Amino acid sequence: MSEPLFGGRQAQSLDSMVARAGGEGWDGLEELFKPQVANQPLQPSDHVAKTLATLCRDPRGREVIEWLMDITLRAPLRATGKTFEETALLTASRQGINGVGEAVLAAIAHGQKLSEKS
Repeated sequence: MSEPLFGGRQAQSLDSMVARAGGEGWDGLEELFKPQVANQPLQPSDHVAKTLATLCRDPRGREVIEWLMDITLRAPLRATGKTFEETALLTASRQGINGVGEAVLAAIAHGQKLSEKS
């Protein structure tokens, strides 16, 4: 099998994640969330960072990035549960969602720095 267009992954493949999201119950969820990459920061390649920076400069690409920020960092915080435990779970969930937005922004900033050097 040939290497994917954007390079291989050292974690679960997207196809595997999508297949498991369909319903293997609790065991499937635990396997899905199990760390797959040990002792490696989940940073994008320089190519991905530059591509995200380029997307920000294009009006259509910027619209995609703006949408990602709308559904992550700009989304209203709803972390008040009926119990302390529910509130903690809602807050942890939101931290995960925000982490995606933060990672995208960090990659864009890195891509902009790389583009300035070129």
